[in-house]
Amino acid sequence: GCSEMELPCEEAGMNDETFWTRLAEGHASLKSLRASVRLARNHEFMVAGELIKPGDEIALIPPVSGG
Repeated sequence: GCSEMELPCEEAGMNDETFWTRLAEGHASLKSLRASVRLARNHEFMVAGELIKPGDEIALIPPVSGG
């Protein structure tokens, strides 16, 4: 329902799972997308467990197809 939002982040950072948990707290409809949406941090795909730090830009990348 929005194109952009800010999510508070502790100084030490949070990992991708913590990000999803906090995001779903305010946007429950996103929970079902977790398995099919990838995260990008500062224009680079994230890997599991990677830390998100204050000031990082996180993008939710939906599944795409093409040829």
